Amino acid sequence: METGALSIDDWKSVAGWLLGENVDEGVSHVLQLLGTRHGSDRAWVIRYDDDFTHLWNTHEWAAPGVKSFVTELQGIPVEAGTWVHEGLQRDGRVFVADVARMPRRARGLQVEFQRQGILSLLALPVLRRGRLAFQIGYDSVRRHRNWSETEISELASAAELIARCLEHRGGNSRVPFPGFTPESRLIHLRTGAGSVAVPLSEILWIEADGDYTVVHTRGNRPATERRSVREWEGLLPKEEFQRVHRGAIVRVDAIARLERGGGQWQLVLSDGTTLNVGRAHRQLLRIHLGF
Repeated sequence: METGALSIDDWKSVAGWLLGENVDEGVSHVLQLLGTRHGSDRAWVIRYDDDFTHLWNTHEWAAPGVKSFVTELQGIPVEAGTWVHEGLQRDGRVFVADVARMPRRARGLQVEFQRQGILSLLALPVLRRGRLAFQIGYDSVRRHRNWSETEISELASAAELIARCLEHRGGNSRVPFPGFTPESRLIHLRTGAGSVAVPLSEILWIEADGDYTVVHTRGNRPATERRSVREWEGLLPKEEFQRVHRGAIVRVDAIARLERGGGQWQLVLSDGTTLNVGRAHRQLLRIHLGF
């Protein structure tokens, strides 16, 4: 039988059998089946850790000719998706008909979606104890889309089935999270008309420049980004980066020394940069530096 001709009962039966045999193959099959059935260009699953600090794109199907991004979206701080998370908790779904029209406060996410070529997006949540445990969703990259309520209902049913199978593999054995290291996390910075992937560990500090920011990395030319300092603050892991005044964020392990005198605090970074520390940020900096 053609995949597009399957009825709702058919795909549930197929999914149940495959997920029982092999979780990863089963999830991939269901994503391909439903993504094709619903005219999407990508179908994907995102999983959160129990402490809701990081997220992983664990499975993805991409239509022929559509680029996959699953390997890049690993161990991402949850702060990067705050706008989506708020919508999922509030409305039980996030539907973006036109990524180009996303609100200003979602500018960081908008840039990332545009990097992935997304025109329209649908995301549905799976909650556990009132907290996000999984997302499942669709991207449309070749045209703007508006998924029907029937299609959304079918995807929601699949989301719960997939979540249960990923939570327990063969009884009570939990599926481990994909491994990642800080060095493997990437930030995509603009370079002319394109972008370049930079390991998060290479970012030293970020400074405000009007409506833009300038990102300073180890041994590379600074990159100008459309994200604001506030947006960067939400995107970067708080255990590694510290806002030191309203116009700057620094990587904590890039701080070579702190100089204090005359009521002023100044940081000297490993690249020789000197930055003032605002009074409102000193207490948190004490905690990060351990004094």
